[in-house]
Amino acid sequence: MTDIEDGKLERARAFGATDVVNSRTSDPVEAVRELTGGGADHVFDFVGARPVTAQGFQMLGRGGGLYLIGIAGTDAGIDVSALSALTYSQKVQGVYMGSSHLKRDIPFYASMYLQGRMNLDDLVSQEIALDEIDAGYEALKDGTTARVVVTDLLR
Repeated sequence: MTDIEDGKLERARAFGATDVVNSRTSDPVEAVRELTGGGADHVFDFVGARPVTAQGFQMLGRGGGLYLIGIAGTDAGIDVSALSALTYSQKVQGVYMGSSHLKRDIPFYASMYLQGRMNLDDLVSQEIALDEIDAGYEALKDGTTARVVVTDLLR
């Protein structure tokens, strides 16, 4: 996992990440290519900022895929060299709403959670009411906040 926030990197380790890269202190492309021995098979872009997406594509190895999950602003995008993509069989794929099958996946995740095999509790940092939404957005700016979930209409 790469990020600029040490808190998020530590959370990733707690959830099983074997390697983390602070892209504020090192070149993430170089670090991932070194860790993977030439490039990653799969890179997930949750940010959606043009420079981050470009770095994600540069991290790919032969046959690798870049999955765009966090497409944000209107300037989000990527410039891909057709020759490079053809030569190395690399692909870019959009992922909408997790590209999941909700009727199958949600019961599966719930079952895993109830069996103690999936830690969902630590993914939620704060529960708020809808009228506290501004405070919830502020909390997300803090690198130690994982998720803020609206659970009530009013407090």
